[in-house]
Amino acid sequence: MRKILMSFAVIAVLTSGCGYSKEYRKLTEAGNKYTIAVEELLVVASKLQLDSSSERILHDDRIINQSVTQYQKISNQDREILQTIDDIRSHNRLLQKYFNKLEELATSDAPSEAQQEIEYISNNINSISFKIQKSRLFTNRSQGLLKKITNIPVHSQIKGAIRKELEKRNQTILRELTLQREMLKELGGFMNHRSEEIKQAQEIRLIIRPLIANKRIEDENKWIEQRRKIFLIDRQMAELTNASKILDEFKDIFQASVQGKINSRRLNNTLKDIDSLLVLLENHQKY
Repeated sequence: MRKILMSFAVIAVLTSGCGYSKEYRKLTEAGNKYTIAVEELLVVASKLQLDSSSERILHDDRIINQSVTQYQKISNQDREILQTIDDIRSHNRLLQKYFNKLEELATSDAPSEAQQEIEYISNNINSISFKIQKSRLFTNRSQGLLKKITNIPVHSQIKGAIRKELEKRNQTILRELTLQREMLKELGGFMNHRSEEIKQAQEIRLIIRPLIANKRIEDENKWIEQRRKIFLIDRQMAELTNASKILDEFKDIFQASVQGKINSRRLNNTLKDIDSLLVLLENHQKY
């Protein structure tokens, strides 16, 4: 979705004229940063899943020696979760392609080729969307929200091929953006749960066991550093979860763009929030 917000800007330009140039730049910047944030968030989710299951394997192995079958069972569960995350990323890339072609419709004098490609992209989006909805992360609540999505009126000043496309498919794209938003919310809860599992397991494995062992702790500074990091996991995840809520905004921004309603103050606040999220994600990756 690297160019998704650039397309919103094109729509807004059609409805608001040259006075929208500042908002255009802000939307472009927000779109690029939003895409980076989503990708980084999904990378964090994948790592948390693997680290959590690895800790569980080690914990179980300490109780009773694990077999290859038991290991493979947990690994298969990992693959299922990671596949869902990869599907969300694929869904993201298809939306990027769609909005890239939407931009072409708004700027091209011969939009027929872009229209054909949009049909192909739309079919693929529907296919991957159906696959995501069959995953364990998809809930009845999310299904209910998707059913409530309806067509919205396209602003009267949006003309030509892009207007026809938006009239034809704005309900579909709103549904897909809603699906992405709901999946990111579910991943937020998933990440918090996995983070708590990792914290508990690492506190036992890295802090308590070395402390109560008969052998003296050799590297005390390392033990202190590990204990500090483990105790701060909750705070880091709380900050990351709260900051990630800004990603909820982009479905509403698309809808506002189609309707010709863009708020400069809201865009400024969104950019600041995304910057904060990117810093948190960068720090989490270092950790």
